[in-house]
Amino acid sequence: MKSTHRETIELHMLTSLARSQRAICRILETIADQVEISEQLAIHLAENLSTLSDYQRTLIHKITKQKPRKRQMGTPAKPWMNKQVLR
Repeated sequence: MKSTHRETIELHMLTSLARSQRAICRILETIADQVEISEQLAIHLAENLSTLSDYQRTLIHKITKQKPRKRQMGTPAKPWMNKQVLR
């Protein structure tokens, strides 16, 4: 597969992922609205949203060939500040 053809395909996939992210934002707003009406429906929507997010994460890792970061739990370190910035 030619480099430019592969780049075109990757660009289309990333564009599609961006559209999907916007759709997920709309779903989140719907979930927030539905919590007031039906908590069970909101839970069901949230579970579906989690599945969609996992699917997107898998796609982006396959496209970019990067390994997913491992989330580390624990106490965060103190913020580092450059002393020259504080002056």
